[in-house]
Amino acid sequence: MKRNRFDVGKGGQLGNIRAVVRRATRPMVDILFPPLCLACHRWTGPAAGFFCPSCLDGLNSERGEPACPRCAAAVGPYGVTDGRCGRCRNHRLRVDQTIRVGPYRDPLGALTCLGTVLRAFKYHDRAELGETFGSWLAEAVEAASWRDRVEAVVTVPTHWKHRLVRPLYAPELLTSVVVRTTGLPETPMLRRVRAGPHQIGLSYTARHANVRGAFAVRRGVKLHQARLLLVDDVKTTGATLEECARILRAAGAAEVYAAVAVKVPYATPKGRVIRSI
Repeated sequence: MKRNRFDVGKGGQLGNIRAVVRRATRPMVDILFPPLCLACHRWTGPAAGFFCPSCLDGLNSERGEPACPRCAAAVGPYGVTDGRCGRCRNHRLRVDQTIRVGPYRDPLGALTCLGTVLRAFKYHDRAELGETFGSWLAEAVEAASWRDRVEAVVTVPTHWKHRLVRPLYAPELLTSVVVRTTGLPETPMLRRVRAGPHQIGLSYTARHANVRGAFAVRRGVKLHQARLLLVDDVKTTGATLEECARILRAAGAAEVYAAVAVKVPYATPKGRVIRSI
């Protein structure tokens, strides 16, 4: 009998009641308040979705921009050598490869960009946009060269204290769509054992120190050379993904891949973009 590569103890998932109610009431809301394009705020037309055709073209263009297959950073022509770009070539990475929907740009600097969509999704309670971003991310997963190697999907977990402040947890919504679309199983292997401050505003070194020891495998989880896919919403320096991958590999995982909604170019407080992963 073939041995499973991973065994997971009992666990459960929190349902998103808010998203269910929103989907049920959306038709009536659209009649009373005609849907506007999320980017340019013009009427999108009946059943046109969240974006007008022009803005959707812009978003699809961003989704098609090239990225490093190892760290998902933006790259130019001939920017990748032996599967790595200049930003990650000299780093020791525990994540084998990373895919993204697209780059993150400041929403204030561009009318139509994935940054606008992400901020609406995460910070303005637009849970339904998780379906859009999740479908985009699922497309990227299906197109990845390592897709057939992945055996299970793991969401980067949050701490219960963070849920009190922000009940909508974007990575969970993204994972639910990826799992439903790809048919890959989701397993609750990780838990966050220490809350710590948010990563926003921290230096490169502080970001890695902030998540060191913040995650652990759940009780009852046993990995046997498993090949896993981590899902998160945003990657900046890669500190969170790398720490999760470190924990999974220490527990027995053989390969760890990552899928994120957007990759943010890390900048210092003065705005100077630095070499980062």
